[in-house]
Amino acid sequence: MLINAQVRIDWQQCYGSQGDDYGFSILSSNEGYSVLGEVEDDSPSGLYECNNYAPYRGVWLVGIDDEHAIDWQNCHSMGLYPKLFKAGDNAYYCIDLGLYDFNLRVIRTDELGNIQWTQTLGTEHGLYFCADNVFGLSTPNGGIVIATTIDERSGDVNQHFGGNDCWVVKLDSEGNIAWQATLGTEGNEHVSCLQEAADGGLLLWIDSDQIGNGNIGCGQPENKGVLVKTDAFGQIQRSLCFERTLACSIVETGDGYLVAGDQCHTVDPSGNCGDGIYTYDCYLLRCDLEGNVIWDKEYGGSCNDRMVKVFRNNIDNGFTAFTNSKSMDGDVESFANLGVTGNEAGNIWMFHVDEEGNLIWEYCIGSQLGLLEEMSDVVAVDENKYVIVGDNTWFNGVSSGLVNCSNNLLLPNSGSNVWVLGVTDIYDYDGISEDSTKDSINITPNPTTGRVAVTGNNLRQVEVLNILGQRVLGVQGKGDELQFDLGPLPAGVYTLRVTMEDGKTYSDKVVKE
Repeated sequence: MLINAQVRIDWQQCYGSQGDDYGFSILSSNEGYSVLGEVEDDSPSGLYECNNYAPYRGVWLVGIDDEHAIDWQNCHSMGLYPKLFKAGDNAYYCIDLGLYDFNLRVIRTDELGNIQWTQTLGTEHGLYFCADNVFGLSTPNGGIVIATTIDERSGDVNQHFGGNDCWVVKLDSEGNIAWQATLGTEGNEHVSCLQEAADGGLLLWIDSDQIGNGNIGCGQPENKGVLVKTDAFGQIQRSLCFERTLACSIVETGDGYLVAGDQCHTVDPSGNCGDGIYTYDCYLLRCDLEGNVIWDKEYGGSCNDRMVKVFRNNIDNGFTAFTNSKSMDGDVESFANLGVTGNEAGNIWMFHVDEEGNLIWEYCIGSQLGLLEEMSDVVAVDENKYVIVGDNTWFNGVSSGLVNCSNNLLLPNSGSNVWVLGVTDIYDYDGISEDSTKDSINITPNPTTGRVAVTGNNLRQVEVLNILGQRVLGVQGKGDELQFDLGPLPAGVYTLRVTMEDGKTYSDKVVKE
């Protein structure tokens, strides 16, 4: 059993109308938080009281003070894939794909969400048939960098290699194009991640066919995931190619990168996970600056597990991942703590790995109702402190499981609501041994053909992890020796993660012959 009680929910609150509402983006500030969501009602209800009500399914901008109460709110018409970014200290950018021409729409607002200007960018025929998301990044001078997918050279787009390409455009604070860059090949490319690099440049992840000419090919058509590093003006400095695709978060590690994303798998059509054809696991891939893979591991259970964002932990140099999970098995052991039995349930799933990708702890946040709790965005606000935005559902104002908003009585039977919660990673990283197992436990025999004995003081559990970091065997007990059999497992090298009664964890390798 993995350690699964290492997260504290510090606070949580629900916001919305009497219709279905969803949270998309969150930003932190000295005064509290700013949230962008979607509201179904086009008239005041619940906590939705804009001065200018948007038509059906409008974008809702909400300022939350440090007591988690609504400080201000505003709204405007809805587009596809809306996201929120800061535009200096007293302004915001909202970006999406417009519903009428399906081109990129950029809205700059003041500190209360009032629109200052709107800019539309794209091609003559729109981006409807190629763009499947938009990504943004605020710049120090009050501008914004945006990345999306284009399929022709026309309108504002001045370069196109063929098929679908990634288009990156920088706007100044007045909405003027400062520079633009097209990244792609003659095949199809789709961007799925845009982040700021430590040197002020850009990091992008692009899924690419790598066909024909272009500017991001690696000469490796079998490797369709491309990590692109540019300077602050969109000029390519590095392209690294991998077998993995569908990446959504990148961390610079100093000596390379940690990439987080989803891996699609086919499933048994008679099963009850995924859509009967495909399901997803989360993956983490660590590489050096030249793209050489250091380790590459998957995490999750037998149902859908989808990555949202990953952060580096400065205490142990490991990584904390935030995901949405519908699994009730595998690595997602803490799901059992919620008391849900239906396979339609979903929840927020956090997990932490060490520098080598070994799973240290995992934690599920959700309700007992078997409903879907889901996150869309998360921001780090302090060391090991995070604020999450997503959505949940209330019935009759009844708290359930770990979903417990104090203002739920204001939103009775209101369907899905915007859900904001602050959490703290409380795991004792100082309890992790820096000296492996040499002075604490002993593994015999090693190598082994089957039986293994782990001896030490006050043992609690032993987990066996395969080369992908997946848990393949576990044994629990109390005492100074735990025994188990590796006989049914294939020959190879396995990691033993041993947890003591005091919570300290040690790792070492064992060879199965």
